[in-house]
Amino acid sequence: MSIVRFFSSALLLVMPPAALAQEVAVKSIPVATGSQFLLHPSSRASMGSVTIALADALADPYVNPAKGADIRGSYFASTPHFYSIGATSNPQGHATRTLPISAMLRSGRFYGGMTLAWQEMVRREANRCCVFFAEPTDSMVQLTVDESSSTTRNNLYVSVLGGVQISEQLSIGLSAFRGNLKGIEGVQLLYSQGDDVDQHGRIANYKIGLHQRWNDGRTAELVLQHHRFKMSHAMTALVWDDDEWHTEERLEQDETNGVALRLGYTQPMHSGWTAGVRLVGDWKSHPKIPNYDLMQIPRDPGNTGAYNIGVGLSRVVQQTTYAFEVIYEPIRSHTWANAEEDILIDGEPSGVKAGDMTVENHFRFHNSRFRMGVHFEGSRFDFGLGLDLHLIRYRLEQQDFVRKSRRALNEAWGEWTLTAGLGYRLTGFTIRYLSILTLGTGQPGLALRGAGPAEFLSADASFVVAPAGALDLIDARVWTHRISLILPLAE
Repeated sequence: MSIVRFFSSALLLVMPPAALAQEVAVKSIPVATGSQFLLHPSSRASMGSVTIALADALADPYVNPAKGADIRGSYFASTPHFYSIGATSNPQGHATRTLPISAMLRSGRFYGGMTLAWQEMVRREANRCCVFFAEPTDSMVQLTVDESSSTTRNNLYVSVLGGVQISEQLSIGLSAFRGNLKGIEGVQLLYSQGDDVDQHGRIANYKIGLHQRWNDGRTAELVLQHHRFKMSHAMTALVWDDDEWHTEERLEQDETNGVALRLGYTQPMHSGWTAGVRLVGDWKSHPKIPNYDLMQIPRDPGNTGAYNIGVGLSRVVQQTTYAFEVIYEPIRSHTWANAEEDILIDGEPSGVKAGDMTVENHFRFHNSRFRMGVHFEGSRFDFGLGLDLHLIRYRLEQQDFVRKSRRALNEAWGEWTLTAGLGYRLTGFTIRYLSILTLGTGQPGLALRGAGPAEFLSADASFVVAPAGALDLIDARVWTHRISLILPLAE
């Protein structure tokens, strides 16, 4: 597990909604987020989610609604899943249960589908003890909360799509996704001062897609997407004022809007091989960025340009399918903070007036991704194995206009996702099991000044002051289990 320094997380952290609402996700710290948005059925998820050169008849219509024209017949699907996040400091970790129900219908040239999902997120907390340095005397204060507690959040999602096959080779489709959110995995870990973060917001994603097929097996696709995400974070914070600690209510806003464009092309080759290429651009604006405790950066706007360039190969040999893909993700993000009032240093004007920029940050990401998978399909049984390796690397260049200083920081880490699945076809329906294990992420806390290993400050503690040292991560693993039931309604 890499150690991510305090300033590395300044101003930018796009949380799990990127997994569904955005084409290219952006993360500046490796917080364990889980499989919160694993909502739709898939026939290739056990292969490491390879997608560039390999079709997924169940999942593709939710990525590009025009691919719903490839549906051979109507079906009903239920894909309940459960995931847990465990760390050394909190073995009970976090657990989330999701019950999605999907249906896809086809009538002549027209098709449509819907997914409804209910989700329960449970955050468990064991007995806690937090140690911190009180300001301004630097005297050590210890606070113990001798209780066990848990909080529950419920989310509701709905996704609809529809389209028409214009000709034998061309189809067009539209889709809309909405989510009513009471909790986003990982957010509570970034607020150390609040015992619990009351989250409330919504997520939305709208798409229009085209899909072209040729008689020789070639395909091309185009998807235009608009996504919106808005959340509020309410909590009770512990603050130092007038030589004493007291509590105050606090509200933070998190908002991201964007548009994305996806282009894809596949072409059959010799000996059963298929090659594919994908180009994605995702342009986001961040009107509001939360002032996370572990960052201590004012909430002000920013913008991001994220890109995805990938190539893939797949091959079918009798009953076995192989697939590989390599993806490069260049990302540029510019964020800043503005002064709410004239800033003084030791009672003297600093030269930074209300409305002036106080901090400016430039992030340059050079991420890469490697996926591979294999799938065997017998007369009744099928099974698959896959690997998804996501390497994240970025450079932060930060200018502080108040202190008149500059700093540069380089960070890198890798997130490993291992997948395995088993399916069995019975008369009239198919049942599948999927297991996903993600390593390389963690839960954040603070390495305190002068503290030994036993005095690590966990992010699960209820009362923590602003960071006085480096942001550290406790290794965590995310384990997901999903059962899928696919019931054909008509051929």
